[in-house]
Amino acid sequence: MSRPAPTAGPAWEVDSEDFPLAAVREAFRIFGIIVVRNALTREEVIRVRAQLDQAFASEPMREVAVMCPTQILKHAPVWSMVFKDRIVRALQAALGPELSYHQDLDVQRNNYGQNGWRRYSGWHMDSGSEGANAYIRAPDYRFAKCGIFLQDFDNGWGGGIRIKPKSHRGLSEPEGLRRRLFFARRALARVADIAHVDLDTLHVPTRAGDLCFFDSRLLHSSVPPSWQNIKRIGYDQKPDIQGFWRDLPPEHTKYVIYWDASNAAMVADFLRNSIKRAESEPPGMVERHARPATYTRILAMRFPDDFPEAFVTAARERRIGVVSLSKQETDFYKDKLKTMQLLQ
Repeated sequence: MSRPAPTAGPAWEVDSEDFPLAAVREAFRIFGIIVVRNALTREEVIRVRAQLDQAFASEPMREVAVMCPTQILKHAPVWSMVFKDRIVRALQAALGPELSYHQDLDVQRNNYGQNGWRRYSGWHMDSGSEGANAYIRAPDYRFAKCGIFLQDFDNGWGGGIRIKPKSHRGLSEPEGLRRRLFFARRALARVADIAHVDLDTLHVPTRAGDLCFFDSRLLHSSVPPSWQNIKRIGYDQKPDIQGFWRDLPPEHTKYVIYWDASNAAMVADFLRNSIKRAESEPPGMVERHARPATYTRILAMRFPDDFPEAFVTAARERRIGVVSLSKQETDFYKDKLKTMQLLQ
């Protein structure tokens, strides 16, 4: 008796070594998301999780939900994953061969955004602060949030994300019916949240070791733990819990390695927006978990001067640009950081 042929996965899923580059680019354009299966091997997942467990167990990091870029650069087993061939090939296919990595590389730990465990809230797009900028509506927009997930999405402890598929489309359309439909769909999503209706939502089925990257204009949200597990750790009494969920069982710690990537043509526009965002982080500010000096930190880093030699070599070997300002400009932000009280 012959076996049935294997069922093909969704168009946005890559599950082979020799994936067609044109198909990845087209799927990213249409759906706004790509999942690359097994970007990390099982052994790499175990090794990276062990490295992060050790790093977050140190005194300065025990109560921190997000590991900042300068901390990650101390841990080669973690940052080296972003240069794996399979990851770079998929990003180049979707964003173009002139690939750039931005300096906002971080690791999120037991972090579920600002919506606590409320199931229907928390929807946002990462480019929300850029709506007034013309490039956000350009037909050749190529900017993505990239995440390497180190746990299964259905483990009961909120290991993944959920999205509104195709919700990025229409923003770049000229005024007309399609653009109006885009904004109507966004408004309908907000109404559905208020009414506690799960409308047009995909729980992205990421597994430990998968890369998931999505258009920065795509509506998405974190996935909290199951209600049973929320009650198990007593968080049903903390509906507005924010930031670090410290009471998850250690073996179920949620880790995601995040960074932004784009086509090189978008770098200058994004840097201008980052400089504008850094103005909201005044000299002398005191960092808090809910308000880190994210943009000042990023703009203070200069490539290649502030990076490990192995990082610089990996980026150059793979012809990946690493975004930074001039030395004079980064020195300005370094001096600004010296006036602040930093968490890390």
